[in-house]
Amino acid sequence: MIRVQATVVASIVTAALMSPLAEAGFWRYSYSNPSSAWFKTITTEYDPDSKRFLFEFTAGSTVNGYWLVLSPGPNPKGYAGELAILYLDANGLSANSAITPKLTVYGYNGQNGVLSYMDGSQAAGVQVPDRIFSSLNPDTTGTIMQLAASDTGGLRRFTVELDATVIQNYSPIHNGGAMGVEWTGVGFGPQLGAWFHPSAGTTTSYGTNPADPDFNWLKSFSYTGQAAFDTTNLTTQWVPAPGAVALLGLAGVVGGRRRRR
Repeated sequence: MIRVQATVVASIVTAALMSPLAEAGFWRYSYSNPSSAWFKTITTEYDPDSKRFLFEFTAGSTVNGYWLVLSPGPNPKGYAGELAILYLDANGLSANSAITPKLTVYGYNGQNGVLSYMDGSQAAGVQVPDRIFSSLNPDTTGTIMQLAASDTGGLRRFTVELDATVIQNYSPIHNGGAMGVEWTGVGFGPQLGAWFHPSAGTTTSYGTNPADPDFNWLKSFSYTGQAAFDTTNLTTQWVPAPGAVALLGLAGVVGGRRRRR
């Protein structure tokens, strides 16, 4: 009877490990430089199934915003119409120890600057901005999982966690296709490219007229200082989902029992 049970359980585990659950998990990249005033730690995660996206970093007491573009490997600069650019505005930290920052997301125009929020393309002149998401809009409940900024003893932590489906399913109005794909948004896999600029003295303004297209969207984004974390082909780590890990453990237990018969 014990042998039959073991065989049945082993068959169930084998089938489960061959199912999509066995592949469930997410990609993660972590960085640490405690001596840096601009980016002491960085953690970013992306789940290709659920589209959960996390970007969290810590910095010194002057940082109060950033702009960020991620890619599946190359340095994002120059890749227009394929990636999303995130703008975080946390200038309220100068007066408070914890706030909910403002987050806006646009299609990245590929330029080495911060103007995607007002110019959507590398083409000559100023193109229509490729607006994707604004935390100031009322229909953001299903997208924002965490949006926070805090200052504890001069150590500032900034957390953005999203159900990025709205970003990943977006059809950009200015599409370059230089990577050979239509749109990667904020997604990445075994490799990661980053164009990350934390800023100090961040000052912003947003559209306030409901009749205007830029209502609740950035109208200006300036700063007094900034730093660059520009990288290419960083190696990420695959983190299995708890359910997949449990199945692997169960498989080991069953295998061990069968070997002891």
